[in-house]
Amino acid sequence: MIATVDPGQILILEKGEKYVRLGNGHTILALDPSSSRTGYALLTEQETLREAGLLKPGKTTDPAAERIGAMCLDLAELLAALAPDVIVIEWTSGHVGRKRHRGGGAGLAVYGIAIGALWQVARHYAAPAGARVEIVAENDWTDGVPKPDRIGNIARLYPAYNPARDTGGDAADAIGLARWWIRRHRLKLV
Repeated sequence: MIATVDPGQILILEKGEKYVRLGNGHTILALDPSSSRTGYALLTEQETLREAGLLKPGKTTDPAAERIGAMCLDLAELLAALAPDVIVIEWTSGHVGRKRHRGGGAGLAVYGIAIGALWQVARHYAAPAGARVEIVAENDWTDGVPKPDRIGNIARLYPAYNPARDTGGDAADAIGLARWWIRRHRLKLV
């Protein structure tokens, strides 16, 4: 369970709940992975967008293992360059909607492998850097809002974001995921 805290409120933690106290200029890197490209966004705790983009393999027609390996190498370079304090990764719900692959789950295994591989790269970076890695189920943060609406909201909030360069909306979803995470973890220091 994640609770939000308004300024001036004091939060009492339930047993087992974990929170990050923001307030020291932390940066949050959010990842929206897939087996063919991964959207990423780096935001400050004030929700200022520092960078957003896509990790893409050379060819989307390359074998899945090569695509995933290329994105993992790119993520390692990105982490070294951006040095985020928190890495938030969208995790699969384990379900494929009826509109996608006729609901048959085609590609779900490769998608899961991609998420797991990127998660391992993030964990490998985080340990020596003192950063934190968290996963968030896609259904938790999207709250049923359709992807075109999410893209439109991000385009309105961040004029520098160009939906034409993000045809799958993966960078927009990374921005949205980072905003969602920040809002749920922002605590007033008392």
